[in-house]
Amino acid sequence: MLHRLTAFFALGALVALAASPAAAVSAPKPAPTPLKTITHMHVSPMCTALGKVIGPAIAKVLQNDKYIANSKPLFHDFTQASATGQNGAAKDMAVERLETLIGPLVKNTQAIDKLLSDPYAFPKVAYSDDDQKLLQMREQLRAVNEQQKKALDVISGFVDTQQLGELQAAGHEYDAALRAKPTNAGQTPNPAPTAPPADVLNAGVSNDKNDPARAIDPTYKNTGSLVGANPLNVFENAISSYQQDIAGSEQDAAKTVVSAVPRCGGHVPGQAQPVPSPTPSP
Repeated sequence: MLHRLTAFFALGALVALAASPAAAVSAPKPAPTPLKTITHMHVSPMCTALGKVIGPAIAKVLQNDKYIANSKPLFHDFTQASATGQNGAAKDMAVERLETLIGPLVKNTQAIDKLLSDPYAFPKVAYSDDDQKLLQMREQLRAVNEQQKKALDVISGFVDTQQLGELQAAGHEYDAALRAKPTNAGQTPNPAPTAPPADVLNAGVSNDKNDPARAIDPTYKNTGSLVGANPLNVFENAISSYQQDIAGSEQDAAKTVVSAVPRCGGHVPGQAQPVPSPTPSP
């Protein structure tokens, strides 16, 4: 995973390099002789889009990868606290930390949508190979963004459900006091408020009642132990599944971008740099 992220991050850096005239050609050093004219500038709609749209979109994708990866240990901490019967503080802390990931993920996915919807960066019809590559990169990055949104849905859905469950259960610590014995033998006891909902730890997870197939599946049994299966593992497992999908889509996008970068004067790490033709002597 680290190697893949490093390679993809390098890809984002070289995209910006490819579209920058200052980076494509080294600035000449001050000299008393007349400055040489730069004749190897690579300017095209695809090169412009690489620097202004594709590169920034890749940067947002990489940030999302880190936020999504950070959610897994937090889901694990929540599940562990549930299985060991720890107090609510440990679970609340995990939920609060998960909540901090939602805002940046929402902001980045919206920014990617906006970048990839730029009507001036992408052609409506592919008239050339460059146009085709540019449209292909857009669709591949859109696929990555949609998969990252699914991971965001898991995180935000879990946090929202957990917080709603806590709100619904609030105040039930007084249930025992409201069930006081009557003073007269024939008096009806004070009615208690609505019973608290089922354990909110299982919020959003299908149970045996609405999914009979899970009744005989040991992977969905809450054994109450660290080594046993816990239904809350489905959240961490879902994130892992989306990470695999995202990684595959990122590799597809990376191949397309890598093939386009040299056309804009950029250099792909690990590939041999083109040898400039010798300047003919006067």
